Amino acid sequence: MHITLSENLSYCVGVKRTLKLVNELLEKNPDHSYYMLGEIVHNEYVINELKSKGLHIIRNLDDITDHGTVIIQSHGVPLKVLEELKQKNINYIDATCPMVRVIHHKIKKLEDQGFFPVIIGKKGHDEVRGIAGQVKRSLIIGHPEEVKPDLFCGIQKAGVVVQSTYIRTEAHAIVDELKSLGLEIKFKDTICQPTTQRQDEMKNLAGNFDCTLIIGSKTSANTNHLYRLASQTETCVYLVDEPESVKDLPIPKDSTVFISSGASTPMYLIERVISILTQEQINNKR
Repeated sequence: MHITLSENLSYCVGVKRTLKLVNELLEKNPDHSYYMLGEIVHNEYVINELKSKGLHIIRNLDDITDHGTVIIQSHGVPLKVLEELKQKNINYIDATCPMVRVIHHKIKKLEDQGFFPVIIGKKGHDEVRGIAGQVKRSLIIGHPEEVKPDLFCGIQKAGVVVQSTYIRTEAHAIVDELKSLGLEIKFKDTICQPTTQRQDEMKNLAGNFDCTLIIGSKTSANTNHLYRLASQTETCVYLVDEPESVKDLPIPKDSTVFISSGASTPMYLIERVISILTQEQINNKR
């Protein structure tokens, strides 16, 4: 088995930044209560590790039982959450990814310019909820077929932004559908650079290997997008969320394997997968 590793493995810059901040806070002030409003990243291993260090994961500010500090997750939050924190005099640290913060700024500017805000992304995703919460009203579109004339009744101008980890080709397909309605469109391509690099690499390389493994959580949007891109090739593709599960994958021992990962996948999980594959290869030779 010949294994080739992606040049964009493990954490993206935004995730690294947020995890560094949280870990430093927990280490320097072990007796202080820190609350994460929502999951810092969509990876169960990372969340459990932080919980073991004392971080409390909450979904509602009413869950705070002392004078602790709230950490805003990297996906960002709606403006009303920040207003509620201030009203309740709760200390907080805003760890929103700078690239997500740019999207917040752009969608507010589009609204101020008279464009109805449209968000291309996954409904219910933390980042998308945070983006939508920057403006008075908005529409969230996840697929081109969701673009219907009656949905845009009374709207002449649409200002469009994109979830930072969305698939670019699908985002542009949605924009094309919006243009077909005769709307005046102002489109801001807000897919972040780390996402673009991973997606471009997957499109260019996955088809050159017998098998592709994407290591990451099934709850991670960017991980699932990589899986979907890889699945467009005529090769075997697996999304690996549990390293031990690779032992059961029917990968021939003489295969060429490409390994990539989501932006919230810790390196130790990737290394464990590589170790298992390498050991299985040794065992097969005996």
